Amino acid sequence: MKKSGLVFGALSAAAALTLSMTAQALELKMLSSWPPNNKGSWITEDLFMKMLPVESNGRLTIKRSGPETVSSFEQLQPVSAGVFDILYSHGAYHYGSTGIGVALDAVNGDPVKRRETGIWDLADKHYQKFGLKSIAQIPQGKLGYHMILREPVGADGGLAGRKIRGTASYHPLIRGLGGSPVVIAPTEIYSSLEKGVVDGAAWPTVGVVDMKLTEVAKHYVRPTFGVSTVLFFMNMNAFNKLAAEDKKAVLDLGVKLENKIWAEYDELAKEEEAAMIKAGLKATRFSPPNEAKIGKLWEEGIWELAITKNKAEAEAMRKFVADKNMGMP
Repeated sequence: MKKSGLVFGALSAAAALTLSMTAQALELKMLSSWPPNNKGSWITEDLFMKMLPVESNGRLTIKRSGPETVSSFEQLQPVSAGVFDILYSHGAYHYGSTGIGVALDAVNGDPVKRRETGIWDLADKHYQKFGLKSIAQIPQGKLGYHMILREPVGADGGLAGRKIRGTASYHPLIRGLGGSPVVIAPTEIYSSLEKGVVDGAAWPTVGVVDMKLTEVAKHYVRPTFGVSTVLFFMNMNAFNKLAAEDKKAVLDLGVKLENKIWAEYDELAKEEEAAMIKAGLKATRFSPPNEAKIGKLWEEGIWELAITKNKAEAEAMRKFVADKNMGMP
């Protein structure tokens, strides 16, 4: 895979800047929902960890822990409680607590418009009820998801009779295409595919190769679909204790990451597809009738999940999104 500008562009400035870390530097404990071998999430996470010391002139550093420390599905509470300072995750991993993070995957991904229309602030205000300050709500590309399969799409043109790994946000789409969703943590996808526990997996468009899933799945499905919104939160008490200049550094970094990932992630997805083909995966497509309904299944399914979990707030959010003309393009 060629070296993407996303990996090396922003980091070159950080690498060129020699920081003199002092004893007063504050080390923030960050919890991540993904292992480092998940390239799609790691690129954003790595940028955050390397850019924060730069943005704060060495005053803030990161100590990282991942799902090997706390399960991906159980990370919201310890960050809310202040055991960790920062959470890097996705709404699907804490759907048991709220569906508002998931709902962001049914919103136009343009990060500038999300902020200008007030959608960013709406989500931020919601998470403050959990003791969390939103730092960044990062859309990963214009169409950020796809599926990989052990066997190609069959005569049904969909997923009939197949078990597909997916977090809650994928479930309506998987069912709508005839499949049965199975919740499996990221660290268990490889073994589940290898053993035939599942017949395929839904996943962001970047990450399959570095997770070596090309060894246990031989087909990638097109078209891609949906907007993947990864989230950075900070424990509210920890955020409030920061000096004003450090609060600004954290929030400014969030804006920079949103815009950078949005602008460059699709190029990474193209590189990923080329790497999957090189590794031996073959493309397979849903039938034209199924392709035609994927967008609708995705968007309606996401709102259904959010409303099931947070009826009043999610219904109000959906109306707000519609009023701002910020539905999926």
